[in-house]
Amino acid sequence: MCIRDSAGIWRFDAEKIGQTQKDGELYASGLRSIVALEWNSADKHLYSVVHGRDDLTRLWPNKINQWNSALLPSEEFVRIEEGDHFGWPYCYYDQIQGKKVLAPEYGGDGNIIGRCDQYKDPVIGFPGHWAPNDLVFYSGDHFPKRYKNGAFIAFHGSTNRAPYPQSGYFVGFVPFKDGKPSGEYEVFADGFAKVDPIVSVKDAVYRPMSIAFSPDGSMYIGETVTGRIWRIEFKGEREKFGDEVENKKFEVLKESVLDTTELKTFNNIIKTLETDIKENIEGLEAYVTLNNIQPKNISKLLTMSYAFENNEFY
Repeated sequence: MCIRDSAGIWRFDAEKIGQTQKDGELYASGLRSIVALEWNSADKHLYSVVHGRDDLTRLWPNKINQWNSALLPSEEFVRIEEGDHFGWPYCYYDQIQGKKVLAPEYGGDGNIIGRCDQYKDPVIGFPGHWAPNDLVFYSGDHFPKRYKNGAFIAFHGSTNRAPYPQSGYFVGFVPFKDGKPSGEYEVFADGFAKVDPIVSVKDAVYRPMSIAFSPDGSMYIGETVTGRIWRIEFKGEREKFGDEVENKKFEVLKESVLDTTELKTFNNIIKTLETDIKENIEGLEAYVTLNNIQPKNISKLLTMSYAFENNEFY
């Protein structure tokens, strides 16, 4: 296949049937593997998350060491305008150095820039191999204001980060303001793999894949190992969002890990947190760890509080 016929985005006439690729207009190029493509209605631009390549050290052990190969190349979050070229296959983005570098197939050694200064950089470079598989800009009002127009990204998780453990099985969030990321990416929902460390991809119980929002504002996350779907909703005072108590009120409707008695116990802990967050945070952490739920940095992140409605599991 000719490189001119791949690794790009083509625009087609939505009113015309029976089209082939030749009927389309090349819109952007140099994009290795796009799984998610999303229009940002707030700034009227197209965005995508792009999978980077694998096997740098396996193919080029004399140029790229195994430690760098485990973290590179970046998974790119890109803002796409007509005529953009992002450098594939000649270059890849190194999020550690904050620049595009020449691929070893074209004379690169992990540091040489070469022709790569002529290609467009991503708005964010995520660590390598995390596999961002879905992207949704949040335009609703159900979640607190800080999430408005921000980007939710489902990371499917890595398969080859040796010598490090596998990583990236979570849903992330990138805040936006005035059409640009207004802060670093953050973990929104974690603990899907249910093991830590994740030695092999086969050890992961769940792998996030897709994100959707319902008309009532609830968020749905789907995964690929068993086909499970979670619903996430905000229950709290939006204007107070940001303090430690309110950050405990995102609820993920229950999977069948806990029985009804355990759920009541867990929900009582959540209620107790509202009156004394500091004294009970260690107890909450212990409970979550004991039941192998394992959301990380629980005092900092939005806790995945496993709840139920009308004794029905979703």
